[in-house]
Amino acid sequence: MVKTKDKIIRKSVELISLYGYVNFSIGNVAKEVQVSKGVVNYHFPQKELLLEAIITQYYEKAAIYMGEHMILEEDAKRMLESYIESNLRFVSENKAETLAITEIVLNGRNENGELIFVDENNSILNPLIEIFQYGQDVDRSFRKFPPEIMARAVRNVIDSFSSTIAKEEMTDIDSVIMEIKTIFDKATERSD
Repeated sequence: MVKTKDKIIRKSVELISLYGYVNFSIGNVAKEVQVSKGVVNYHFPQKELLLEAIITQYYEKAAIYMGEHMILEEDAKRMLESYIESNLRFVSENKAETLAITEIVLNGRNENGELIFVDENNSILNPLIEIFQYGQDVDRSFRKFPPEIMARAVRNVIDSFSSTIAKEEMTDIDSVIMEIKTIFDKATERSD
């Protein structure tokens, strides 16, 4: 049996992905789950706590998926390829959640108009930075470049295509993955 708290999270994801962050309200969630606003507020006393739960659940699910699908035993080039592929396949299999997360992260603001969900430490870049450092310093499959700059480039491309894939503006996921892997294979390859 699905717990009320989980129903609230699922319905919130659905509503945000369909109607956007601006049109999202606790009242609409309560109505759709067929509970009172008080029940929603019992589980999530503040709207931000509900949004945070959605984000946390998404990233935990993504981490598990990537952990199961990434190849870590081979060289850095293969690790990078599997990082890109596992990210985009996860998005392809979780379109509504990806749309909701994008809406929340881009539009969730506090009373001062500041974005609420900002990765201030850029922790999302750390796995890529580690892959690039390994590829430069250990297996020497990558040319020298600033790992953080390349990590930002990879994340920006993945994030941009994640939205496109989630909105079903591009449906040939295999071609998308192949082209992005090729772009970063060329961008990181050694010339000697």
